[in-house]
Amino acid sequence: MAKLYSNELKAFVVPENFLDNPKNVLKEHCLSVQHFDYDCVHKRNDSDEVYGATEPVILSFTVRVNSPVHSRVFYRNLVSNAHYNYSFLFNATFNAYQRLGDYDDGMVVNGYVVSVEEKFSTDRDEAGQSEQILLDVKLLVRSVTYLGREEQNNLKSVFIQ
Repeated sequence: MAKLYSNELKAFVVPENFLDNPKNVLKEHCLSVQHFDYDCVHKRNDSDEVYGATEPVILSFTVRVNSPVHSRVFYRNLVSNAHYNYSFLFNATFNAYQRLGDYDDGMVVNGYVVSVEEKFSTDRDEAGQSEQILLDVKLLVRSVTYLGREEQNNLKSVFIQ
């Protein structure tokens, strides 16, 4: 089986910490990611050693929302001024019970929602649905936990203490 890279990866976001209960992630709670972008930058000196404070990390992602109900969590988190977890899973598959079966890799991002923007499309899909919502979300990242195949391979990077 060929591996998918970069723009070919299929990604889902779950607005919770996936690591709390990885076997009970339902497909209906996963939002399909259309776009995903962030930069993690550390200052380095001539000896390639990290120094000073880290640069702020802004993670931007766009999700396809089938119902305005699914976008409520992002708006609720925007107005609360608190940090929340968001799990990104790449090349995830689901079992016959519509629960998460497997994934290639992923990350759990803890951060503050700083911006939410809606874009509407009125194109008709195969089922005759006429409205699709794309939600652009920006997070100020506190920490990222990169998920490996086994839990001992997880790597956590902290940006805001």
